Parts: sequence; structure tokens; C-alpha cells
Amino acid sequence: MKRAHKTLEERVAFLRNCGVTCSPRELAQVLGGNPYSYNVAARNGKLEFDHTWHGVNLRIYTEPVIKKITGGS
Repeated sequence: MKRAHKTLEERVAFLRNCGVTCSPRELAQVLGGNPYSYNVAARNGKLEFDHTWHGVNLRIYTEPVIKKITGGS
């Protein structure tokens, strides 16, 4: 999937607009990759970001993602 937000500032702003959590599809727009791969990683306990399940829907907490892409600042 192509990254929709190119600059770091655009990616951070997009994630902040998502709220406390984002979907795998929204995360893929920022980090790239296949949204389904985030679901598979979470089910296997290998997703590197804090997440929760709402029924069958994966929700990824945005603040850890923002910290990772900004280098922890």
C-alpha cells in the first residue's frame, strides 16, 4: 500500500487525528505494508505496538507509533 502521508509532520498529524487508536488500514497508510499483516502479527503476539481487540477488530494505540516514527521524542 502506498504511503498517503509523506512528511513526518503529515504522518504524525494523521495519527493524532485518528484518536487514541487507529485501525490496521490507517497504520498502513502511515508505515506502509499490508493492513492484514498487522492483524496476523497481533494474533501471533508479534506486533511491536500496543494494541487491543474490539471483537474481531484490531485497534493499535497511536502514541507508541508516533514515538517510534519520531525517534522517541
